[in-house]
Amino acid sequence: MKKLAKVLMTTSTLVFLSSCCSSGGVMRWTKKECRYAAEFAAGANSSNLSSQDELGYGGEDNSARLGAQISVKTFLPLNENLSVATGLGYSAKGSETGYGGSGDEFGGEDFFFEEKTRLSYMEFPVLAEYHFKNSGFNAFGGLQPALLLSAERETEQTGFESQSGDVKDQFKNLDVSAVLGVSYQFTNGLRLNASYDHGLNNIVADNVQGLGETRNRSFKISLGYLFSLPTKRVPQND
Repeated sequence: MKKLAKVLMTTSTLVFLSSCCSSGGVMRWTKKECRYAAEFAAGANSSNLSSQDELGYGGEDNSARLGAQISVKTFLPLNENLSVATGLGYSAKGSETGYGGSGDEFGGEDFFFEEKTRLSYMEFPVLAEYHFKNSGFNAFGGLQPALLLSAERETEQTGFESQSGDVKDQFKNLDVSAVLGVSYQFTNGLRLNASYDHGLNNIVADNVQGLGETRNRSFKISLGYLFSLPTKRVPQND
């Protein structure tokens, strides 16, 4: 969490400095026209794996994994307040699990165990976004299918050499998440996005026994730049 706090602080500082030092046009939805737009964004996410064993009980306590994300989206205006956003993104997800103890408690040496699961996805969000006129604030939500690109697991424990390997065959190739988020658009074209991805389906492969049901959970924050594209006129009533 300390790493995530540093990322958030750095991102916020960059946004503040950019909004103070930059100038230029920005996409705005007005009464007479709305604009097509494209956004390029990069940032970080704090992800975890929510799991239940085969009896329905919660699995081991996992800690969040900090990963990178990048995305490109296009905005298709429906009217002055509403648009559809779709695009392509990359996101690193997974979780970390670990425990340890003092040898004094058990009459032996100190021991520890740590396991890291690293998953990477190509994401295809389909979102509806509402624009609060003249405020810079936006709210968005929708569904996000994702294709699994890679899956690795690394383990370390007392008395054994560290091990790592490809475990992609233990996970399903397709994941689907519900997405809910907010953004703020600065007048220089920069956009600060924050969202939560809630995995809807079990990502463990059907032929894998003992892992129970596991779903992705992820908080994301990113800084993007919004480019205005040719204007779409909105019919006006006289």
